[in-house]
Amino acid sequence: MGLPVIICLDIGGSHITAAAVHRENDIFIPIRKERGEVDSMADRKQILATWDRVIRSVVEEQNQNIEGFFVSMPGPFDYERGICLMDGMHKYQSLLHMDVKSHFSTTFDVPCENIYFLNDAEAFLLGEIHHHNLGAKRVVGLTLGTGLGSAIYEHRQVRDLNYGSAPFREGIAEDYISTRGILTYVERLGLQRPENVKALLINETDESTKSAAFAFLAAALAEFLSTYIAPLQPEGIVLGGSITKAHERFLSAVQDRMSVPLYVASFDEWNLFIGLASTIHL
Repeated sequence: MGLPVIICLDIGGSHITAAAVHRENDIFIPIRKERGEVDSMADRKQILATWDRVIRSVVEEQNQNIEGFFVSMPGPFDYERGICLMDGMHKYQSLLHMDVKSHFSTTFDVPCENIYFLNDAEAFLLGEIHHHNLGAKRVVGLTLGTGLGSAIYEHRQVRDLNYGSAPFREGIAEDYISTRGILTYVERLGLQRPENVKALLINETDESTKSAAFAFLAAALAEFLSTYIAPLQPEGIVLGGSITKAHERFLSAVQDRMSVPLYVASFDEWNLFIGLASTIHL
């Protein structure tokens, strides 16, 4: 019998990252991590082949024994049964109604009861709870990126809030607090729509436009926090996602309007993996 390891996966719309960790006296020791690009609009066979290749790259088959899988997965997804429900989401359409749990169980000889799926916002928050040592507090996690992810941690449990689709202004929260929201605002200023937020930051757009775009985000985010998050009475709010990498442009303006401390994510996938492994018990 080889060294027992737990496989942790972060599956996104364009990537999969796999990590092997070893548990020793309730301490989780990182072993190896690998990332692979995924064409999430490919056929089922191609997607699964990519996933399986990346997973195998972190496992020494002769020396290690897989105890279980902990998987961070975007929704819609049946997290208890491990069945993909993504339909019309521009990702993983070919996996619609597939039993992903059974695939991992059969391919890697792991009992289904040792395979756990979590919403990606929940998994993100567990990782940041671990990183910021917030395990005794009530904390909300938000991911600002293509969409708006939201989760809450309390009593050492995490649950999805799904506030990205909450009614907000003239639409839903994601219409404003997301890549789409920022770029749409730039268009309204009469400028050409950038490809993404990173492009907005690095192109030759004048500084006043960039400042206006992030002031728009700060105002929307502060309003959203006051409307939906403050009533939850969190003791901290962790912000992650690709937009938060530009936190120096908007975070202080949001913090000025909030009494709850705001934390910036670590952007270290090992925290997500150790957070998953430390919270879920086989």
